[in-house]
Amino acid sequence: MWDSHGQTIFTAGQHALLTADFVASGIDPGLFGFYNQLGFLARENQNPAYLDRYAEWVLTRPMSAEYEAHVRATVPKLAYLLSDAFAAHDAHGRCIAASSMMIRMLDLLHVWSFGLFGSVIIEAADRGLRRTIQTIACKRGPDPDAAAGHAWLCVPPFLVVDVTLALQRWDAATAPLVPNVILAGSEASKVEARADDIVDDRVRDLFADVEGWHDPWLHHRIDPSLRGFHQTFPARDVIAPGLNLRFVPALILLPGERLAEIEVKRGGASGRSLWNSIVASAFGMAPLL
Repeated sequence: MWDSHGQTIFTAGQHALLTADFVASGIDPGLFGFYNQLGFLARENQNPAYLDRYAEWVLTRPMSAEYEAHVRATVPKLAYLLSDAFAAHDAHGRCIAASSMMIRMLDLLHVWSFGLFGSVIIEAADRGLRRTIQTIACKRGPDPDAAAGHAWLCVPPFLVVDVTLALQRWDAATAPLVPNVILAGSEASKVEARADDIVDDRVRDLFADVEGWHDPWLHHRIDPSLRGFHQTFPARDVIAPGLNLRFVPALILLPGERLAEIEVKRGGASGRSLWNSIVASAFGMAPLL
């Protein structure tokens, strides 16, 4: 995590311990995308929360001025390229695929990143508007593959990078307010997640009908892992023009597929086709064969 000056608040010792753990497991953390090395996958198979260690490693990784300049030049450029491409390819509701694709591309561009999956709350106080995407919710809609929640990236020093929030299926009052690209660093302040940030109203009402009250800590009862998770990966507020956005992560998201195998939507453009047609030339990189 990062303080107001962009410096890590984890110690170098903690980063060294994470590195030592990877090396002891036969993992080479000097290679981008090492979350797919066999040693890492073996540890993850034993403990799915091992993904958190990768994310912590990225957060605690020392950042030189040269590397930070590279990230600040690369991430916004890629974010706007992909935002336009995803909109052109009708990637509505495809935030997981889009985030996975962007992580893979950042690996190729030598930028460390990881994905987060969780809830997003949109509030426009002057319009009396509040919209939510919550991870603990009753199943809605006809798509059997649809997941309750939203995916975005952390790319230090950018703590929130989101190129698909505008492509969620918003109503007519909300859609014009949501930025196509969201980029926020240390100005995205840490906040404590509330039950109504994470738990759908219908679920909260079901518990309240049985228990006789709306428990403000219901999210911790339903998912006890959240309290510890949020100590390392806290909820964050992002202020946009006329809009307040709250990102409340629930788990770490990293791609299992190669870039060529990730599709914007089923049967749609692949990560390789977007890289070759849009991204490679923009960054002076070679196309993928």
